[in-house]
Amino acid sequence: MSKVVERAVTIRLNEYLADNDLLTSYQSAYRKQHSTETAMLRVWSHILTAAGTRQVTLLGLLDLSAAFDCVDHDLLQRLEFSFGLDGVVLEWIRSFLTGRSQQIAYGCRSSTIRT
Repeated sequence: MSKVVERAVTIRLNEYLADNDLLTSYQSAYRKQHSTETAMLRVWSHILTAAGTRQVTLLGLLDLSAAFDCVDHDLLQRLEFSFGLDGVVLEWIRSFLTGRSQQIAYGCRSSTIRT
């Protein structure tokens, strides 16, 4: 049931963000017809354009392999004040994000539970 609710919330939240023009044109994640490929094509296009006009190009890359450990603690405040979410929606997201834990199981072994 949680996957159904998660999907419904994702759809509604994406509609809200799109309808209120709250996503930048460079946002690729979680958008229809946008992907890692479209983001990389945009970067590649900028690199080629810069090279064509003899400009220096610098590219900084960020490894987000541990992104789960780097949760934005101000997320709820940003959702409220920057994106205008409030009431039941904000409380639902708050309840979804709090009191969570994670554990990895592989074969017959399990990691310790992290909160």
